[in-house]
Amino acid sequence: MKIALVQSRGLINDPIVNFFKARMRINNVNSDIFIFPEMFCSGYIGDEARMRIGELDEKILSKLTDLSINRGCTIICGCPRKEKNELYNCAMVISGENTAMYKKMILTDDGAVVETKTFMPGNQPMIIDHMGVNIGISVGDDLFSSELCKYYAKNNADLLICISAFNEKQMDRFDKIIMSRAIENSLHIILCNMVGSDCGQNLIGRSKFIGPDGSVIERCTDSSDIRVLNIDVDALKESKNNRKIISNMEFGECIRVKTESGNGTNHKPKCPVFG
Repeated sequence: MKIALVQSRGLINDPIVNFFKARMRINNVNSDIFIFPEMFCSGYIGDEARMRIGELDEKILSKLTDLSINRGCTIICGCPRKEKNELYNCAMVISGENTAMYKKMILTDDGAVVETKTFMPGNQPMIIDHMGVNIGISVGDDLFSSELCKYYAKNNADLLICISAFNEKQMDRFDKIIMSRAIENSLHIILCNMVGSDCGQNLIGRSKFIGPDGSVIERCTDSSDIRVLNIDVDALKESKNNRKIISNMEFGECIRVKTESGNGTNHKPKCPVFG
């Protein structure tokens, strides 16, 4: 199975250009799955008006659906979506005429966008079955949740895909997190991060494919990049069969101890002559 990591920049205020950028890559690369970064369809922005929510279906999502049908591929891309007047930061999974939506759960305040002021958090995991491979979906800071990763591992996910829009400071921190999550759950993880500065911060790229031992199998640069990962499905299945997940700890009643501070007189050094 081939998975294309498309580390590209989603332009703000221009969903048509974002579609053309996606189409160019999908038409010129042979892959079963194409992964685009968080908020790729609209560009990573916190201003709802500039997201152009009302135009995204016509100008990019419906066109990606046609492209998925014509090319026989699945497309995973970031896109803001509205439900009952609530705005969500989503990962869209487009596979032929079928489209599913995963809503980001853990919103960040330390990136280019103060997400907690813009979006509502989701609360539903998503596992897609692609050619018999079970793939968990997540967005950005969701992987800070050890519970979410453990959920995917316990529910037979062969692979976890995370789309993101991290700056350099965030990525330096997240590199350690993603490796820890892979090791904790014996889970392969693919991260697709946005690149560029259209949002006012430099989104750093550095997308990667992490093995269940925390090793980096494949890594992108900090520029626009596309990497086609040749996934050994049998190796994924074997890794899952040998998976060892750190179990939940059961705690007894907490022991609480109150310490007291003395006056310190018993700890003064003694003079060897006068005592």
